[in-house]
Amino acid sequence: MKEQWRVFYPHVSYNRKNQAIDRVEFLKNLRVPIALRLFLTVLLTTVIITTVSLGVFQWTMKENFTKYVADVEMQKLDHLIENLAGVYSIYHDWGNAIQAQILQIEGKPNPDDYDHLSRVWLRRQYDIAFQQRYFKENTILNVPTGVEQQTAVKKEGLSVSEIRLLQENLPSEYQPFEGLSFPLKNGALWNRKPPQDNPKPKMGESLLANVPPEGKKRFIPMPDKLGLSSRLSLYDAKKHFIVGEQNTGAVSFRPITVNNQVVGYLGLKPVLDQEDALSLNFFSTQKQVLLLIYAVTVFASLLLALLLATYFKKPIHQLLRVARELTKGHYESKMQVKRNDELGDLSNQMNQLAEILHQHELSRRQWVADTSHELKTPLAVLQAQIEAMQDGIRKPTPEHFASMMSQVSSLKKLTQDLADLAQVEAQQLTCYFAEVDPWQVVVQEVINFTPKFEQAQLQVEVDGTGALLSLDVDRFKQIVVNLLGNSIRYTEQGGTIRIHSAQNEQTWTLFIDDSPLGLSDEQLQRLGERFYRVDDSRTRSTGGTGLGLALSVKIATALGGKLSFDHSPLGGLRCQLTFPKISRT
Repeated sequence: MKEQWRVFYPHVSYNRKNQAIDRVEFLKNLRVPIALRLFLTVLLTTVIITTVSLGVFQWTMKENFTKYVADVEMQKLDHLIENLAGVYSIYHDWGNAIQAQILQIEGKPNPDDYDHLSRVWLRRQYDIAFQQRYFKENTILNVPTGVEQQTAVKKEGLSVSEIRLLQENLPSEYQPFEGLSFPLKNGALWNRKPPQDNPKPKMGESLLANVPPEGKKRFIPMPDKLGLSSRLSLYDAKKHFIVGEQNTGAVSFRPITVNNQVVGYLGLKPVLDQEDALSLNFFSTQKQVLLLIYAVTVFASLLLALLLATYFKKPIHQLLRVARELTKGHYESKMQVKRNDELGDLSNQMNQLAEILHQHELSRRQWVADTSHELKTPLAVLQAQIEAMQDGIRKPTPEHFASMMSQVSSLKKLTQDLADLAQVEAQQLTCYFAEVDPWQVVVQEVINFTPKFEQAQLQVEVDGTGALLSLDVDRFKQIVVNLLGNSIRYTEQGGTIRIHSAQNEQTWTLFIDDSPLGLSDEQLQRLGERFYRVDDSRTRSTGGTGLGLALSVKIATALGGKLSFDHSPLGGLRCQLTFPKISRT
């Protein structure tokens, strides 16, 4: 059956494969605007951080808040811990201490009484510590004599006799069951409820209302507002339970030390339990507050993400608009974005790019126009001569052929200069570097130009020294030929051309100075532009194309040098050609 399915239904698997491929291609080609991505990024980041933070906060609060409350309550048990440390220092064992203090009572307790007193022993110690602290903080024992004593007494509402009786009946942690005798009857324990006709005094009432004038010391009930006595437990040095309220949940511990050695721990059950109604209500309220904070945070992040996306969307759309205009050839388009950030920098760079493209477009158009003009003139002359011969107006003589050949040579030089200039500007000019002495090349070219110097009746002065440079000899010759030819064209008959060199440790420089015709500052600044001629008629008559100096500047840069122009001391033009020397270090 499997083979049959493969034979008769191969298109099923093929279609499923194509569907999967189509889904992948759809996801790859899915366009998501950057503003939407920024919006979702900010929103999701905020939501994730808020969710994790509030979740961790809720978990931490549930785990540690109850323990924190217990730790705060434990700070109120310092006096009890001091008493327990004193008891242990006498008996050196918790079991011995509890048993010995119970046996201090008259008679022998039965097992039920013993067990019960063992369970409430820690509560009794807390009550004693509580009463001792109250007496210490609110009686004449902490107040000086005189007016201050009377003021303190009046503040607590206690008379001198009441304070004296309170001092006489002050309990001791070493005899926590003083005043009790066996056998005990039901309700006869120290923590029994007072009679209805003699209720437990409240704060502000007489503390000695239930204290008999005669007999042994009796415990004076003090209000335990925090209810700590019902949540206390005692542990040994290894945290093994001894007496008190044994708890299985979280318990806060405070060490009991004697002579800098831990002899036990006082444990306190947290007042908040995750399972009781109070805690459930507390955590429910906190959860509602956290949900409210979460909702407000999400809404604020939504609004912030929307504003942020809008803030970045506007300049991006402007960049897109300008880029579209530039692709259409509208290079005058500019962006009006004033921002002090990366988008502002990008906008400025886009405007600069538009300006450069605009200038290049103008230069290209001028290039085309100049090239067309330069090609038109010799072609027109050549065409006129050929047509004259065809019409029989001019006979084909050797002179006529020589004139036509001159026009062809001019066209050839013009096209070659255009080709070289295009290669240089496109950084595609091929150069073959070698170690050469440039001054020897200059001297040789001066010798080659001697007939032209004599024909123009020019006096040539040559004075220089050589150096070792890394140059393309042919390209260097091309620069020297262009500079010498330019000097011949722009120097009046009988003038002077001075060729000399200078050098230092880093560079070698060639100077070509000529006598008038001189140039103005404006003309001097335009030297090196394509098809620029100081005297158009003069250069045309001598075969100049207007590309020689521009091409020389570009070639010099390609060779690692620099060609500049200045006013000559002889009154004409100074051409300054500088190249770096070969470093031997």
